Amino acid sequence: FLGGDETAVAMDHYSFCRVLGPEEGNKQLRRHWESWVTEDILRELKDSGAVNSLRVPVGDFMFQPYGPYVGCTDGALDYLDQLLDWAHSYGFSVLLDVHTQKDSQNGFDNSGQTMGFSWTSGLSTYPRDLTTFQHWPIRSANWMGEFDPAAINYTTIKYDNIQHSLDVIGSLLERYAGHPAVLGVEPVNEPWELTPLDLLKQFYWDAYLMVKEKAPFWKFIMHDSFRFTPETWGGFMKGCPDRALDTHIYQAWMDPASRLTFYNNACAQKKQIALMEREFGPVIVGEWSLATDNCAMWLNGFNDNLPGFPRSPCKYIPCSAPYMGTDQPGTPVDIGKPVQGPYGTGMSGPSFGLCPVDRDWMTERYNRGEGGMSWMSSPPEAPRGRDGTDEVMSMLALKKISAFSGIGHGFYFWNFRTDLYNPQWSYMLALE
Repeated sequence: FLGGDETAVAMDHYSFCRVLGPEEGNKQLRRHWESWVTEDILRELKDSGAVNSLRVPVGDFMFQPYGPYVGCTDGALDYLDQLLDWAHSYGFSVLLDVHTQKDSQNGFDNSGQTMGFSWTSGLSTYPRDLTTFQHWPIRSANWMGEFDPAAINYTTIKYDNIQHSLDVIGSLLERYAGHPAVLGVEPVNEPWELTPLDLLKQFYWDAYLMVKEKAPFWKFIMHDSFRFTPETWGGFMKGCPDRALDTHIYQAWMDPASRLTFYNNACAQKKQIALMEREFGPVIVGEWSLATDNCAMWLNGFNDNLPGFPRSPCKYIPCSAPYMGTDQPGTPVDIGKPVQGPYGTGMSGPSFGLCPVDRDWMTERYNRGEGGMSWMSSPPEAPRGRDGTDEVMSMLALKKISAFSGIGHGFYFWNFRTDLYNPQWSYMLALE
């Protein structure tokens, strides 16, 4: 999709299927499914001795296909069946996380559809012939209704979408209620902070009762809607068994700071988790990473970035060989071209065969102590002999795991692997 125009670019799963069509889209997705998660990877995770559960994102369209997903995602459930069987054979439990919702629950590309999106090429008169778009300044989420950005509230409610999501839970239960690997279900991932709370809580109640009827031993996990507070969730579903609240804790969107700042922030999470354990009940950290910057390529969307991000210059490394094989369309990246369009609000993408990844940390000696300020002038890639990234990442991991453990009820690293060499986001690379 690099270098494409409005008719030939996909920004998310929804437009991927729309642009490529059901036949070509399904062909490419099957190649991805066959190569991204393999039995060898699960065996490696088992051999690490540090993993006992997997949080697996699934699409609502896998269970109730609609729109361009019809035909494009055929076979997805067969691969999920295989993954669950592998997980069971290696002793992993699996939390099924419904990551997408019709019309998007948060506007993120990982919700299936980048909601709040506009092509702006007609306004780009200089330089000419640029394909441009806008997303982050106009992001929206229309899963539960039509959102009015001027009033910052919902003007109408889409009860059909909510019922679709409950139907998805019904189909998921029908297929997997008896599978021995399944730990439970998270019925919606990251509904944004402007989601009507009364409707979200009613959705959680309705889905919970469905789960308890068909799979009484499953855990029922609810995302906090980016509102991890006692005022929002204290006492909700009090006394109900097998429920837990999911919160996602990242440092990648923090302002640049010293290593000591990130250490202290990691340790401070324990206090809020303890408070929510007391006021609500069981808490899990459903996503976390070791990233301390926003440099990972396409972290905030294809060829896009949040306004003002990344906060510091990024490190660039040679782009990886295509994991689906050298015959993958559009690969390898053209080493003779700079960043190609379409161009979003911010920049992120390959340039002359190099791809952005997280910055290096300097060794403490050159950082002038844990709280030293040399990070302000440090280059993105540490000079030979001055790379302290492994030291900082190891210490940060220990502090985060300490904060999440003991008080909370579990944690899942995001993600198990990455395409580029970016151990801050790859559990398997971080282990190395």
